[in-house]
Amino acid sequence: MKMKEFLDKLLTETRDATKVAFIGIGEEKLTDDGVGPYIIYNLLQYNNDKFLIMNCGIDIMARMDEIINFKPSHMILIDTCTYNGPPGTVVILKRKDISELVPISSHTIPVQIVIDLLQEKITNLQTIMIGIVPESLAGFNELQLFERGKYTFDELNDNPNLPFFEIKLTDIIKNVADHLINIIKELMEKI
Repeated sequence: MKMKEFLDKLLTETRDATKVAFIGIGEEKLTDDGVGPYIIYNLLQYNNDKFLIMNCGIDIMARMDEIINFKPSHMILIDTCTYNGPPGTVVILKRKDISELVPISSHTIPVQIVIDLLQEKITNLQTIMIGIVPESLAGFNELQLFERGKYTFDELNDNPNLPFFEIKLTDIIKNVADHLINIIKELMEKI
């Protein structure tokens, strides 16, 4: 799917949005699984009364109350998926597709269960996922703190929206993620 088509599809999915929660999911210690936290980190400055920008890492349940209190009309999850396509393929997944295409190995509770719980608590919550086919989910032998020198250990430890470890996306996925960041910024301007 071309990026312009992707923006148009996102605009269709959010046409009646009043408040949107963008939720990054993933394990930054597993190469491309850190794509959700990477995208969210690059959007944090847009957090406001209309947009909740949140890195949930591998545990959305730990931050459910924040999402519920925000009362979004729409929730857009960002995570890797097992869609049958080459690395870097980006798809929009509905709730029914998530259980088949989103791995649960790095998540504490399957994403589809969290969605169901949130939809019970937030009336008329519309949820989609931006799924990205990873190139690699390999772990790292050496871990470094995120943005070493920019943040202290305490800042990383105390701010759940910041990744704790350095995110090392493959070149393909970093390129796709950077395009998605621009698309999400454009989407926010139009909502």
